[in-house]
Amino acid sequence: MNDERVPEKSVPILAIAAIALSLGLFTTVAHVGQLGVYYLEEGGQLGRHLAVLQGQAGNPWQYRVLAPHLIEGIIALFKQLAIPYPTAVAFVFSRVVLDTFVLLLAYEYYRRLGLPLPHALLGMAVLAWGISYSHYDSDLQFNTFFDVFFYLLAALAILQGRYRWLIPLTLLAALNRETSGLIPFLLPAAVWAARPGSVRRVLPIAGAALATYVATWAGLRLAYGSQELFIPYGHRPGLELLQYNLLRTVTWWQLIATLNIVPLIGLLAYRRWPPQLRAFFWTIVPVWFVVHALGAVMAETRLFLVPQALVFIPAALWALARPARAAEPFAPRPR
Repeated sequence: MNDERVPEKSVPILAIAAIALSLGLFTTVAHVGQLGVYYLEEGGQLGRHLAVLQGQAGNPWQYRVLAPHLIEGIIALFKQLAIPYPTAVAFVFSRVVLDTFVLLLAYEYYRRLGLPLPHALLGMAVLAWGISYSHYDSDLQFNTFFDVFFYLLAALAILQGRYRWLIPLTLLAALNRETSGLIPFLLPAAVWAARPGSVRRVLPIAGAALATYVATWAGLRLAYGSQELFIPYGHRPGLELLQYNLLRTVTWWQLIATLNIVPLIGLLAYRRWPPQLRAFFWTIVPVWFVVHALGAVMAETRLFLVPQALVFIPAALWALARPARAAEPFAPRPR
């Protein structure tokens, strides 16, 4: 069978980076246009940012400390450089950089799964399109996009066999957002799916990553104390919030706008997925949708970008791709 892939050398890494940067600018501009400069410089974005730094953001916001502290350093630098509107510029700069790196990681992840180069580029574009429609009732939400970043990085580490990276990655991801708690489970799931006899060898690493997550989760709550629980629009988590989610038309419109028919296309090609992708699906997707349906506002579809980037988009690409050979578990990226 002839290899249908465009040779890797025909698309220099700088060209890939330029595409990712262009798409990162597109996603950020789409979001900033909804908010405006005042909202970033003096309004709600800044208020929520400062609330975390002051230890008064509430539950769960107060325990998502990584992004605010990183961005505060950028704000301080821009103020030293006398850049006009330093806070707003720092917020926008941070989102452009973050979105660009998310898209670059997505491209590399799709290639590592064995997808041809054109399909990986298409995956970047589909992810950027979904991000651009995920701003319902949202500020720039750095912790959400860092969550996507860390999940993609963890998946790449697993596919490359760099398992020990999961321990420091889990630490950073847990400092960013509590939804990173599934990262330690990705490793044994992927190894079990591809090489069941090797799963015992990775259990100590997965256990260390899980212990790191639990210790970080508990440490943040000890450090900042009990915080008032955020109740979305007066609907308490559980069946009350589930009913609120399912009966709102905007929930379904936003899910369609952000995810589109990508999950459906991907699920139809389930038998063609690499074993690692199937493992990631069963580890993340069912739990993710149940937890967010019961505990979050589903119309805020940025919350579903992790399963979209990690599972649904590559699954849909596998429905369209006809690689020269099936991806081997944990094999080097095809050239």
